[in-house]
Amino acid sequence: MTRRPLLLAAALVATTAIVPAMAQTPRDAVSILVRNDSVGFDPHRVTGRGAAEVLFMLTDTLVALEDDQKTLHPLLAKSWTLSPDGLTYTFQLREDVRFCNGKPLTADDVVYSLTRLTAPETRSPAAWRAGKVKSITAKGPHTVEYVLERPYNELLLQLAQSFGAIIDKDDVEKQGRDFGVKGLNGTGPFCWAEWRPRSEFTLTRHEAYRWGPAFYENAGPAHAARVVWKVIPEETSIVAAMQTGAGDVTYVAPEWAVEQLKKDPRLTLAMPRVSNYSAFLGMRTNKEMTGDARVRRAIVHAIDREELNKRFWFGQAKASETYVSPGTLDWNGDVKATYDVDAANRLLDEAGWAKGADGFRAKDGKRLAPKLVAAGTPGWRTRSEAIQGYLKRVGIDLQILLPEPALAMAQINSSPDYDMYALFAPYGTSGEALMVFHSQGIPAPNRVHWKDAETDRLLDAGQVALTDADRAAAYAKVQRIIAENALTVPLAHEQLFLFSNKQRVTGVKVHGIYNSGIYKGLDMKLVAR
Repeated sequence: MTRRPLLLAAALVATTAIVPAMAQTPRDAVSILVRNDSVGFDPHRVTGRGAAEVLFMLTDTLVALEDDQKTLHPLLAKSWTLSPDGLTYTFQLREDVRFCNGKPLTADDVVYSLTRLTAPETRSPAAWRAGKVKSITAKGPHTVEYVLERPYNELLLQLAQSFGAIIDKDDVEKQGRDFGVKGLNGTGPFCWAEWRPRSEFTLTRHEAYRWGPAFYENAGPAHAARVVWKVIPEETSIVAAMQTGAGDVTYVAPEWAVEQLKKDPRLTLAMPRVSNYSAFLGMRTNKEMTGDARVRRAIVHAIDREELNKRFWFGQAKASETYVSPGTLDWNGDVKATYDVDAANRLLDEAGWAKGADGFRAKDGKRLAPKLVAAGTPGWRTRSEAIQGYLKRVGIDLQILLPEPALAMAQINSSPDYDMYALFAPYGTSGEALMVFHSQGIPAPNRVHWKDAETDRLLDAGQVALTDADRAAAYAKVQRIIAENALTVPLAHEQLFLFSNKQRVTGVKVHGIYNSGIYKGLDMKLVAR
């Protein structure tokens, strides 16, 4: 930690390299600094936060979720009803909604969008969020009937996420493979202007917007004429930009700088009521190096989470003992991860991996050297190296792969050439966090390739439960299965700190949905000069 003052000094020097670029931000624009970009912005095909945080501004969903992550509000749907059997939702749409190109929103747009989300040919990693759909049909120009094959108690919560975005069929068909890359026609408070990958994304105000959620003071149009999302991979540069006024807003400040930024009189700090963002390692059950549950449990025991939190999260996160964060709806902590080097060594011995003279373990002439894929960010680089050190103590020769951040998710989702992966999981409920372990999610989002009939049965039971107690009981059992089979290595539950420059911008309301700090940004207003 003593090296951080030196890093901050370097950051201030480095700012001279980024201020010219930051100064080019238009005077009528709010600049939001992020560390990672997305590979694209197709809401049904891209699941990373880097896409979601922009899509929340470009598009709308049927319903909006308050920052408590449970209270629903009308958005594109002005009202809805649910049949007594829990199978049929009927949405009444607003009649004044327009896409950015001026096209009126109709029920056909909703039917197209949600059908595309669930269609097998879309191959959406988020399709499960829509439930078991029987039919989605237009019952009039502004009425949509959504029929499920079985009840799904979290449907509205999931449709409030960016994956439930309503898009324009004509736009999708016109752009083809360029949809979400060169443009997207949405109904959100901002419109697509220009995306320069790995550099910046400029959005312009949707002048016709008048249908913002009730929890904003301003229903629209947005106060800011433009929003510019700026990709600044270097942690020190983000800190320096915020402290010198070169950046307006960020919620990705590095943990080592949080306490210092809190004390800066030029900055305002906001934290959401609820924001679940958990760092973990996933371990593939279909690979030779991590297929044995004893090896996976050994890896869990070998890592000192408390030390990781102190050294690499600088005490600004919570060392995690469970995959799901405590306090989350339906959380269960019956089985917790523990740091126990002796237990790790015993399990590896039992699994037949013997230590050699070089200190590393091998079996049948093959070294225990699993490959870990993590985004090539400064944070994951240092944390991965620390984890590599922990595993070396018990004889595991961890190999670290660090692809460019925007490509890391694609590699984690599709590459067969690794055994473990490092990710952050954003979620609102235990059910949402756990559903990635359903066998129907293989290869993504079930990236650990867990195929277990009992897990599937319990996840299905949790989804259709008609009482809170039944839902909680089902999800408690799933959490025990995940922990006992060591499908993940819990690392840390992060907190979201949103800093804004009070000399430049006001009304920056923190949200936290999918760990995106801002959501619609309707109240953001540049300070008059």
